[in-house]
Amino acid sequence: MHLRIRRHHTGSVESRELRREFVAELARRYPEQDFSADAVTDELPVLDAPGAAWFVVYDGKHPIGCGGLRGLDAHTGEIKWVYLRTAARGRQVGRSLLAELEDTARGFGYTRLRLSTGDRQPEALGLYLSAGYRPIDDGVPTPHRLEKDLSPRPDDVHVDVYKYDGCRYWNTILRRLGTDEHGTWLGATPHTPWRHGRRAAHFAPAAHVTLVPHEGGWVADFRAPPRRTAVYVDVTLPPVWTGPAHITIHDLDLGVVRPRDTGAVLLRDRNGFTDRRAGHGYPDDVVAEALRAADELLAAVTAAREPFGTAHLPWLARLTDPHRGYEDVA
Repeated sequence: MHLRIRRHHTGSVESRELRREFVAELARRYPEQDFSADAVTDELPVLDAPGAAWFVVYDGKHPIGCGGLRGLDAHTGEIKWVYLRTAARGRQVGRSLLAELEDTARGFGYTRLRLSTGDRQPEALGLYLSAGYRPIDDGVPTPHRLEKDLSPRPDDVHVDVYKYDGCRYWNTILRRLGTDEHGTWLGATPHTPWRHGRRAAHFAPAAHVTLVPHEGGWVADFRAPPRRTAVYVDVTLPPVWTGPAHITIHDLDLGVVRPRDTGAVLLRDRNGFTDRRAGHGYPDDVVAEALRAADELLAAVTAAREPFGTAHLPWLARLTDPHRGYEDVA
């Protein structure tokens, strides 16, 4: 799937077609309700107004879904008209669209999002609850009214990953789990959105913890099953903390990997690293230090020397063991 999410006007051809399908589906699920054109289109103009947004989701060139956002007050936004065609469901598309709507809401200055969904839409309700939306206790059992706090959390860490030439690569927000003798441990769950440039948000299939060492040019990921790679160590420039809530990493296209199935540790892309040094403008001293670090990391991961042995397990358990009580559904 080549997922794209684009801003649209609510009157575009794709938008009208998707809304017609959505209304037809709602009419099938709620035959007792009025889904005539006048009953469902009055709110559409506000989705094209300032402080609002309308999106169409594409798989390649094919529209597969839509969703909108409008303001209720200076601090509160409301999600409207979220719909996916049947073939797009169960493929993380809804989660990516929600991430786009939430990022847009934050850009508008909203610190809270609200939405409503019916009791005959279990797929939508499951998506929203898993993404961190919680019921509003207003005494009305249905439709389900939910909201999510978009305010930054005290343990949020913004992670920006760049290539050596300054081109932005990945960015996300991880949870600061704690610090030990090895460095600072950050956590991600399957609900953590990852962005690659302007592409739609991507979600990993399992939790992982990231170790940012106290010193040295590398960052290590320790991944829970079913991820095929158990340990992935990126060789980087020394990571730079620009505050307790932000870190910048420059990736050097060289890594040490331990697959889960074989356990055979390998150095990934050494030949490609040397081939790309000219294209990315790596100075000779950066090349020499990266190769030295890669050789040391290869030996350490192969021997399972800490922190590449069991040091990550207590931190990973905080994300994967329900009895440890670490919640992250954002």
